[in-house]
Parts: sequence; C-alpha cells; structure tokens
Amino acid sequence: MAAVRASLVLAVVVLFVIVPDSHTHQFINENSLFPFEKSRVQRDETITLSATPSKLEVSGSWVSVKWHGVPDPNSRDLVAVYSPTDGIPGNIDPSKHYAIKYIEAQRSPNYLKTGSGSYHFRLINFRAPIYFTFIRYQSSELIIVAISNAVTFSNYNEPLQVHLSLSNDSTKMVVVWSSLNHTDSMVRWGTSPQSLPNRAPSSSSTYTQKDMCGPPAATLGWRDPGLIHKAVMTGLTPGKRYYYQVGDTYGYSPVYHFSAPLAAGTKITTRVVAYGDMGFGQPDGSTQHWEEQPSLETTKRVTEMVNNSEVDVVLHIGDISYAVGYSAQWDEFFDQIQPVASRVPYMVCIGNHERDYPDSGGLFDALDSGGECGVPYERRLAMPRPSPDEPWYAFEYGLISFVLMSTEHNFSVGSHQYQFLERVLAKVDRNKTPWLVFSGHRPMYVDSNNNDSSTGDLPVSKLLISELEPLLLKYKVDMALWGHHHSYQRTCPLVKYECVDGGVTHVVIGMAGQGLSKDIKKVKPAWTVVLDDQHYGYTHFTADETALLFEYVRNDDGKVHDSFTLKK
Repeated sequence: MAAVRASLVLAVVVLFVIVPDSHTHQFINENSLFPFEKSRVQRDETITLSATPSKLEVSGSWVSVKWHGVPDPNSRDLVAVYSPTDGIPGNIDPSKHYAIKYIEAQRSPNYLKTGSGSYHFRLINFRAPIYFTFIRYQSSELIIVAISNAVTFSNYNEPLQVHLSLSNDSTKMVVVWSSLNHTDSMVRWGTSPQSLPNRAPSSSSTYTQKDMCGPPAATLGWRDPGLIHKAVMTGLTPGKRYYYQVGDTYGYSPVYHFSAPLAAGTKITTRVVAYGDMGFGQPDGSTQHWEEQPSLETTKRVTEMVNNSEVDVVLHIGDISYAVGYSAQWDEFFDQIQPVASRVPYMVCIGNHERDYPDSGGLFDALDSGGECGVPYERRLAMPRPSPDEPWYAFEYGLISFVLMSTEHNFSVGSHQYQFLERVLAKVDRNKTPWLVFSGHRPMYVDSNNNDSSTGDLPVSKLLISELEPLLLKYKVDMALWGHHHSYQRTCPLVKYECVDGGVTHVVIGMAGQGLSKDIKKVKPAWTVVLDDQHYGYTHFTADETALLFEYVRNDDGKVHDSFTLKK
C-alpha cells in the first residue's frame, strides 16, 4: 500500500520541533519554540544560580532554584533543566542535549524589576545529575550564562516507572519498571503487605541511540533510558488481592497492590477506563516541547477511581507519552501514570506519535514519532503482542474480549495484521465473553474536515471502512474505540455510513490531554450522535452479562456528559 509523507515536517529553525499544519491534531505551546539547538554557553560571572537541596532521596522531590544579579532582565529569559548522561559534571553542551523543561524567569514575582527570582521545580530521578541553567534570549540565540550546582539523587538505581499489564493468563500479572544499570532485579509478592514470600527474577533490556530512526530521537533528543526490567507474577488466584514490590539490593519500591485478573467468563461486572492521546503534564507548571497539562487532571480523576476500587483495566488508545523523540519525556509520562498503572493493568495500542517515520516499515511515511519508529513504545510497554513491530493483540478480561489493532501498519485485506485480526475475532467465545470491543488509534468514523493527503482523517477513515468494517460486522463487534482526533465523538450503530440496528457503535476518545482538535465539519454528519471538541475528559464502561453502560466524564466538573447502554 502506497505511503506518503505526512504534512508534519521537522522544523529546521526550531529544534526539530514537529510543527503541525492547520489540520493536524497536536498543540505546541508558544513558549516551546525557543531555538534550543542554537544555544551556546557564555558564562556571566555576575549572575548566580543555585538549587537546594542538592541531594534528593526519592524521585518526585521538589527543589528551590534561586537566581540573582541578572542585568537588564527581560521577558524571554529562561531557567531550564538539563541532565546530561555523558558523565562529565556540569558539561552542558546544547548541541548534544535538549532542555528537559523550563520556565520563563519572569514567572518569579518582581524579576523584571530586580533581576532576581526563585522557583520551585519538581524533579524525577533521571539516573544522572541534574543542572539548572539561566538562559538569555538575544538576537534569536539562546545564551547559557549561568549553571547551577548539581542536584543528585542518593540512588540512581531507584526502581521507578512501575506499571502492570496482562499476559492472556488470568493467573499471571506482568510488571515493568526502570532503573540505572543493576541487572539483579526481581519482583516479590504475597497476599499480605507484611509478607511477600514469592519471588520472580526480571529480564532486563534497553535500547540505544543507534536503534532510533532519525532526529530528534537519534540526536539531541536522545537520553539513555537506563535498564527496563520485566517480571511475571505467577500462580495468582483470579480476583484476589496481592501485594508486591520491585527492586534489588540497591533498594526496593514501595509496596503496591492489585487484584489478579478476572478469568474470561467470570460473571462479575467488568469495569474499564478508556481514553486516548493523553501525554503528560508538569506538576510544577514548567514547560516542555509540547503541552499536555490537562492530562494531569485526567490522571488525577482516574487515580481516584482506582483508589476507590472502581477500575479493573485501563485502555490508552494510542499517542501515549508524546515524547516524539525526546527520551526524557517517556520517564516523565510513566512517573505521572504510576499511581494508576502500578495498581491496575495499563493496556495500550500504538499511535502515529509512537510509530510513524519514513522508510521504517510503517504504513504512513510520516515524521510523527520524531525518529522513535516504535522502539521506546515496544521496549517500555509489555503488551501480549505476537512479535516485535507487530503491535496488535487481543486479550480477555471478565465478560469482555478486547482486540487492538495498529492503524500505523498495513491492515489491508489479506495483510499479516488482517489475518491476525480475523483469527482472533473468530476465536471469541460469546458464551464466555458476550461483549467484543475493538480498538485502534486513527478512527474509522470521525467528524472531521481533514482531507489532506493520504494521512488525513477522512482518507484514513475511508480506508479503514473499506478494509476492516466488513470484518467488524462479520464478527458482530459491539463497540469500536478510537483516538487521534482530540475530541469526544459517538456515532449511532453504523454500517457503511448508515445508522442500522446491529451495526457497530464507534466512539472517538482522544480528549485526555493533548490540545483539542478544531477541524470539525460545519454540518454534523447524520450518524454523529454526540460531539464535544471543547472539553477534556475520559470514559469508563461497565459490562455484565446483558448490558454494557458507557459514560463520558468531563474533567472540568467530573460529571457524566454522555452515556449510552448496549444490551444483549
């Protein structure tokens, strides 16, 4: 199938930032367009910059940064965070390292009058010393004029980014976490937080700069991800609560808990939270290259549901971290979702911002992954996929069968992916799992006027309808969940653009954090029942043997703004 380059291009002037045209679905914060690739170091000894405390015990600690003596302060002065991993203390080389995050110095009250200021930053453990820099913006150039003392963590092998996933065996649970370089890691678990007698060693892996397909992932966006550990807890009793922690002789994580997966056919209500296109935000209010601050509220509300034991599984339907080549942002994404993902399985499917890059074997010859071409996604997220770069899979939980596809790979009739999808759809036992939910990133049905090239919403929609809708209808899929368009949309039950009893209800759920899409048609399609392109939120649904209740919750008020029920 012919692939064409998407309209997203790497901005040559602005640090390989992927800049959207009027129809793409990303939002770039205006402040993120500072040309960091043009930075240079030219210290001004009259300016002082310090960070306290200088040693932190745990990831997620806060530091106070203070600066003094800035002559002629202006509104474009910055304080930026760097964490080079080349082992040279204080060696900030802007041609090799990208600022992890930053603020405008004027956010400190009275800075523009006094040339002095302060700010509180939240820091996660990046497995290397962290430095703050004071940067002046002069003549379209960023000049690093001061570098702070190093801020270090007491344990760079602190086990972090803990997240669970399913394995297609209800007596098992997969756990993944990260540390610096210690390979003798394990998970230990049991039925009491005071007693964790069971042990399972982890397998450890990583990926390198050479595994990336292009910039910025292979250039100044690169940062060593450390070691990624995967272990499997076995012999679980479905539905029973277990306690666990991960780590090694350098230290263990806090004790977390989860409920073992419900076996397929268990006649207990199955509870799912689902959303797409979330990314992460900065709790300290600082800025990264893209902006997903609304994701913080999504995560907060889902965390509350998890803490209230209202969720069995989370589905994140593509566009996961929006790192797009800036490796440190995968670390920050997993830090944000850890309160959720350490408690319930966090199941994902791949999106354009994880996979797409020219000549990398994907369907679309686009730059959307920033050179990652799916590698960080696959190494960091342990889904039960068939093999590398085949990110499609299926799983069962309680009364629901889930089938997840990749819209970023060939899905035409007869393709390798198509054959897999038909095989797993045909295997679904509706006596055990009466509900069948299908998911992919780019939507099959969507209210959008994006008709650009072959990667626009409408051309891809037509392709999905042509190639896959007959399969969904043949196997009587109840509901299809999609992302990519940053809005909430629900259709009537559909067959070939017509509302038909027995058709598939399609729901676009791409409103979890990234900037909301604005490319809605002036006249709503007849098959669109509900559309909200003004609010962020998430969805949750519950299923028993005869009914599936689906609800859309907005972040601004925490209330349900759309609901529907499917019945058997």
